[in-house]
Amino acid sequence: MRAGRAVAWIGIPLMILAAALEPIARWLGWRPDAPLSDASTVAFLAATMTSFGYAYAAGAHVRLDLLSRRFPPRATAAIELAGSVCILVPLCALIVADGIDSSWRSFLQGERWADTGWAVQWIVRLWIPLGFALLMAAGLARALRALLALTRK
Repeated sequence: MRAGRAVAWIGIPLMILAAALEPIARWLGWRPDAPLSDASTVAFLAATMTSFGYAYAAGAHVRLDLLSRRFPPRATAAIELAGSVCILVPLCALIVADGIDSSWRSFLQGERWADTGWAVQWIVRLWIPLGFALLMAAGLARALRALLALTRK
């Protein structure tokens, strides 16, 4: 919880500041060697990808409550279990496997970031499978919770 608040109060304003300063720096003719121009984009990607799992675990994601409010708790648990096991977890597993493969190939090839000589593109690519791994863990936890709700009398 504290890490999320720190990102919200420190990270987001820094992302906005970096994005706002980039066009001003270009207008002044300043072109840094470091890939600072993409820093706000990468920071946004990192914050977004790592927050999906938390949002799902905390129930802060979008859900069709219009129908699910009318279902009994066991039916809601059954839908949650089926959705997690049949859709969410396999999709996340596929994205994690493909993302790790993509990151690994990027690392082996020494893929460069933007116009710089820095071979760190693999780190940027790694945020996607990391985020989906966290989402998959949250989905598995929700599936176990739903399974417990279904097995209780």
